[in-house]
Amino acid sequence: MPFSIDAGTYTLKIKNRAKDNTILGNSTQFIIPIYQRPYSWSEKQIRKFIADIFVSFWGYNKDNSSEPMFIGTMQLSKKDDNGEQNIIDGQQRITTFLILLKVLSIRNPNSSQLNDFDFNWLVTKVNNGKQQENLTELINSTSLSIENNNNLNKYFNNALLINQIITEQVKQETENDPVFSLTNFLEHLYSKIYFVVIETQASLSKTLKIFDAINTTGLDLDAGDIFKIRMYEYLTKNGKSDEVFNQISALYEKIDAKNKLANRHVTDISSILHIYQFHLIAKYKLPTTLYSVGTDRFFDRLFETLFNINKWEHFRNNVEDGKLQLKLEEIDSLIDIRFEWDNKWRSGDYGSAENASMLRLWWWSRYGRFWNLIFVFLHKHKDDENRYEKLYTFSNRLTKLYLLYSVYFQKSVNEMNSKFSSKLVSKIVNEDYENVMLFIEDKFTSQNEYWRTRFRNTISGNILYSSKVKNILCRLSAMLEENCNTLDFKEIRDIRAKLFDSPIDIEHIQSYNDENKVERPKIKSEWGETLNSIGNLVVLEQKINRSINNRESEKLNGYKKSQFEIVKTKLVSEYDNWDLRKCEMRKEKEVEKIYNYIFENEK
Repeated sequence: MPFSIDAGTYTLKIKNRAKDNTILGNSTQFIIPIYQRPYSWSEKQIRKFIADIFVSFWGYNKDNSSEPMFIGTMQLSKKDDNGEQNIIDGQQRITTFLILLKVLSIRNPNSSQLNDFDFNWLVTKVNNGKQQENLTELINSTSLSIENNNNLNKYFNNALLINQIITEQVKQETENDPVFSLTNFLEHLYSKIYFVVIETQASLSKTLKIFDAINTTGLDLDAGDIFKIRMYEYLTKNGKSDEVFNQISALYEKIDAKNKLANRHVTDISSILHIYQFHLIAKYKLPTTLYSVGTDRFFDRLFETLFNINKWEHFRNNVEDGKLQLKLEEIDSLIDIRFEWDNKWRSGDYGSAENASMLRLWWWSRYGRFWNLIFVFLHKHKDDENRYEKLYTFSNRLTKLYLLYSVYFQKSVNEMNSKFSSKLVSKIVNEDYENVMLFIEDKFTSQNEYWRTRFRNTISGNILYSSKVKNILCRLSAMLEENCNTLDFKEIRDIRAKLFDSPIDIEHIQSYNDENKVERPKIKSEWGETLNSIGNLVVLEQKINRSINNRESEKLNGYKKSQFEIVKTKLVSEYDNWDLRKCEMRKEKEVEKIYNYIFENEK
């Protein structure tokens, strides 16, 4: 499509100067395209808009100091052969002008300036024709009676509001107030209200770029809006009908409806598209560096490459000529999967307490951002009735691997972020379940004696060097003492909440700062790093821990009140005469327990 931009100064209907153009003087029919938002100006915006017009008409103090008013920028498409122009930007303002003129015509039924005015110069294709039904209802109205309002018609609601504001504005509160002249007011509206109109001839994507550059008064388009419009352009470009926009909108409506049904915000289109991004990169073997690109930028550059606007690196030679296909049914499937999973997660229908707890530990690891692999996995196996059983096995084993590397390194490292995880996504999307699990197991097998010894030594030593490692190890240790294999929904929720949702402190069994200040140097010298080891650390409810406040005499009673099995069952029985020897014995057991759990397939 050829690309051009023209700009000019416009009045509403009457030319003041030879170079002035008029919006309503050229038999143009303005179309609000299907991809636009509904008309939505609020009372605050309406009041300011109408008040500004009246100020320009007769001054701030009604002193008849009329002056022109600049109303803002409108972006229109080039007029087509049928005399139609799409409104890209300016829908809210031009629609409000129509409503204002309609209100004036109803208020002044005998006005020769309004009697023959044609209000059908604006058509909206938004919302499956429902917006047009509401607009037509207002246009055909002969009364502004509140009784005629159905409360769902934004056009009629704002007409009632504008009528009220006009009444307030024209009221003569003092004898010096001017008498309102409809003739003068209409002349002012038609000839003294100025627009800058930008006419663009471009593809929809380029048009949006222009809109984004000049938009100052309307609502910004968010990533979801942009994707909807660009997906519409992509599918219509590939031979689909205009009905496809309703299909795209239905996906957005589906998310809203499911969020409403869940009575909480579960997800949004941007989150769904983030999952879809992973799916597309793996399915079409795009460069793995795109996993680290933000979702908005990913789709922005993908569409620009598809539309030949800009051949972005990492996309060129990978997506042209139909090599990559975007499908609404894939997005629809991801929406269903996302909400189905959330329902299982929230209800406790998650296989076992271990499955639920391990997922939380995945989130806590250095690789929590990859948790969307769950939905990529479920999408791959959506037709497998055993998909959740496979998911639990997959995610538990993967979490152990991520926990292992979270302990190895204080920061996320390239080996797991780009090398392993990106290959894993590809295998999930393109290969069968057995190969995916084999790939994870191969990573475990690659842990030679050096790395295993390093892991054992790390969890045997001072684990306070990292808050993340400390919390992971202590919560994992506590989890292994709970009834992890329970299938009871309520118990699963309770264990998960206890371990991860309730305020928890990591308790020093032998206090780091002993209540006997004289003994502190001696304790720290004798205990060394064992003082901060897994043998001397345990999860404890924050309320209990802070009530103890390092008082040895209070510890045992506090531990007995704990809901954690590792405290009320194990620690209570071991705590009597707690000393360095007991701590080292406990550390040895804890290290062995954690090590064996992580490497259970190699025992």
